[in-house]
Amino acid sequence: MSDDDESPKRNGKRPPRGVFERPKGSGIWWVCYFDENRRKHREKVGPKALALKVYQKRKNEIQERRFFPERIRRRDVLVAAFIGQYLDTVKNKASYGNCEHYADLWKAALKGKTLRQVLPGDVERYKAQRVKDVAPATANRELAFLKRVLNVAIADGKADTNPVRVAGLFKENNQRRRYLTDEEEGRLREAIGESEWPKVAFALLTGFRQGNQLRLRWTDVNFDVGVVWASKPKGKKDYCVPMNDELRAILGSLPSRLRSEWVFPSETRATPIDARNYMNRVFTPALERAGIGSFRWHDLRHTFASRLVMKGVDLNTVRELMGHKSISMTQRYAHLSRGHKLEAVQKLNRPKTEAATDTATDTSEKIARKTVGGSAEVIEMLRKESAPGVIRTPDLQIRSLPL
Repeated sequence: MSDDDESPKRNGKRPPRGVFERPKGSGIWWVCYFDENRRKHREKVGPKALALKVYQKRKNEIQERRFFPERIRRRDVLVAAFIGQYLDTVKNKASYGNCEHYADLWKAALKGKTLRQVLPGDVERYKAQRVKDVAPATANRELAFLKRVLNVAIADGKADTNPVRVAGLFKENNQRRRYLTDEEEGRLREAIGESEWPKVAFALLTGFRQGNQLRLRWTDVNFDVGVVWASKPKGKKDYCVPMNDELRAILGSLPSRLRSEWVFPSETRATPIDARNYMNRVFTPALERAGIGSFRWHDLRHTFASRLVMKGVDLNTVRELMGHKSISMTQRYAHLSRGHKLEAVQKLNRPKTEAATDTATDTSEKIARKTVGGSAEVIEMLRKESAPGVIRTPDLQIRSLPL
């Protein structure tokens, strides 16, 4: 027998149990093993040393009843890739522009991580850094986006837990008390210019949210009936606001009428104006030039509600004009100034003569009730508190006393 006929076993070169190379000489090693139900499993691993470790790990898992084959076959997905898939499902939603912005933030924050590698600590670190730059409410919108993405991933079997649930959201204070005063309105109009003022005036006269206004179509404007419709608002129920004379004049003079389907179009007139671009390019610089601080576009909506309430409009009517589902939302938005509150309680004042007469009557009656004997001291007090020559008391014994 020649040397070439010697078997690997006789030469001592028999491969370790449970691992094999395929194809031969490729350097790619596989593991082969049987589970507790005698089902055969094979896994492609890679280097021989790693294959030996994986084989031993699987044997230990089977022996300790910790072997779950469905976990082995699943494929981890990058956060960035899954966010891209999620965006494809929300393209037709009104909030798609915001979703794109949130997606870019999380792709950068979780770069290179898979869905299963995202931990509550990653979210906590994002929160701590982000709240330095934006308001808690803004950070919460971003966290809510990731929370939704991870919930979809869990439903698809591509993630196991949602770390945003563990990290939680910021506590928000929605009781914002900011509206535009008449003096500030004049300064803003001068700073923003007459060509851009119709956009601000529309917000002040309708209370529309920014998205509903800047995506407004001319089909939502009915000059015959005299109303403007808010389509697909935040409350998911369309509502309308009647046109007053000023709003009708503004809409009738807009250059986009009969030239674009959008009331406030972009320069091409083919698309609506981009909200983020408009804020950065026009509105925010105008606020700075006007010297108006701590003011957002949404505060124009606050101004609309506040002015209605200060003009004496009842809260339920304001609720309908704002498109709110409940009256509690209207009470939160429609803040009154201290001056108007003072004016309201001042109406409770009465003339001084009327108040003095009521006080004298109350005092004399109290004294009469306290005493039924005819003491000179009581009579003297009654004389002082009553009109000349008259004792005002229901007690007959006191009335019979000589004056």
